[in-house]
Amino acid sequence: MSKLLCLGLILWICYSSVGASEGIERVDPPQDITDFSLAGIDGKQHSFEDFRGKYLLVNFWAVWCAPCRAEMPSLQRAYEKLSNPGFELLAIHAGPSIETAQQYANQLNLEFPILVDQELALTGWGIRGLPSTFIIDPQGRIIAEAVGERVWDTPGMLKTITDYMRKK
Repeated sequence: MSKLLCLGLILWICYSSVGASEGIERVDPPQDITDFSLAGIDGKQHSFEDFRGKYLLVNFWAVWCAPCRAEMPSLQRAYEKLSNPGFELLAIHAGPSIETAQQYANQLNLEFPILVDQELALTGWGIRGLPSTFIIDPQGRIIAEAVGERVWDTPGMLKTITDYMRKK
């Protein structure tokens, strides 16, 4: 009986994390983000000002995180499908080692910007686990979030993301 109860609990947790909105939950009221200045794997410093005025899909991840690694290919495909002047996908590697993040990005041919939060300075974002993904509006407010691995390039997920971008 306890094994059945555990299985039921596991299934409930899995199903409750992915709902009608493809597992992206609205943040209401929207929350202002903590500004940042982080090194990118491109060798440049980046801050939020570099991306202001666009919708951002910001994914916090780490090379050592298996679910993070698993969702990266679908993030790349979503980036290709959603590419437009008003949108940017930004991945922020949590922890040290720009070189490790760069090697992984090169292995997968990731084209979106990847920054490295070496000092874990962005704790003000309310990250509850990795991977964590946020949709940021052009004013710099978190309007939606997802915690845990997702497949980002399904038709439903792409529609959910674009729907958030259409709501002002």
